[in-house]
Amino acid sequence: MLYIQELEKEIKRGLLKLIYFCYTTEPFFISEVSKLIRKNFPSISIETYESAEDIDLTALMSANSLFADKRILLIYGFEKIKKPEKKIEWLKKVVNTPSTSVSLVILCNASNKDLSDEIAFLKKEKNCLIFNLDIPERDLSEWINYKASQHGINLKADAINYLINITGGQPGLISSEIEKIALLTDSKSVGLFEIKDVLTELGEFTAFDLIDAIRKKDRQKAFSILEKLRNVEPDMILGALNWYYTNKTEAGEKVYSLLYSANLALRQARSLSLDMLVYELMKD
Repeated sequence: MLYIQELEKEIKRGLLKLIYFCYTTEPFFISEVSKLIRKNFPSISIETYESAEDIDLTALMSANSLFADKRILLIYGFEKIKKPEKKIEWLKKVVNTPSTSVSLVILCNASNKDLSDEIAFLKKEKNCLIFNLDIPERDLSEWINYKASQHGINLKADAINYLINITGGQPGLISSEIEKIALLTDSKSVGLFEIKDVLTELGEFTAFDLIDAIRKKDRQKAFSILEKLRNVEPDMILGALNWYYTNKTEAGEKVYSLLYSANLALRQARSLSLDMLVYELMKD
């Protein structure tokens, strides 16, 4: 089971522990935790804090709510406390100021390596649970299925592989595409052909249309479509091209070299010339 699923179970149980320490290098998952909590608790029970250091822990945890039996403190930016000893000192204050009516959900945008001392400290505390929300590549398909199930659909293997390729495996983009698919299909089991049908229903040109124009070497149509795709994330277009040529056995070394350079440019500078890439892909 994924950590995000385990955390969802704890949320549905009512967050009975004092500390829920959540960390990830992917900001998308921080917003996911926030959504899960807001979905399962009344807004009057949730308090949000942008900085851990600015909180008067003694006053905060001893105070009772007049309107809710349970108080959930969503605390962001824990990684902004630079020194590990300062973080641990802060956590010790929490542990030494227990409260049966308060749970702290600490959301940290950092890696396991960055938080090794803090995690080692919290592992010794019985009233604390730790969640590494990053999704290893081997578990990405499982997470996509979990995310799709939240929208009432099941994705077939070819659809999952397509989503991974077209998004470069970025969870935020994958989630957005799943939501779009769920809204535009009546089918509960969705494969690649159903996804193509959904994209066609949008009444707009898609990366599939661009691929078709490139395949036919129709330069005028390809650049016309590319112009209409200006508001689409470059990752999505490049992902579609990667997906197509990865599954096209006759693609030559030149094509892979072009795609590799484009991927590298996007990762390093977050921008690339799709016009030039499309032009090169259509050259004889």
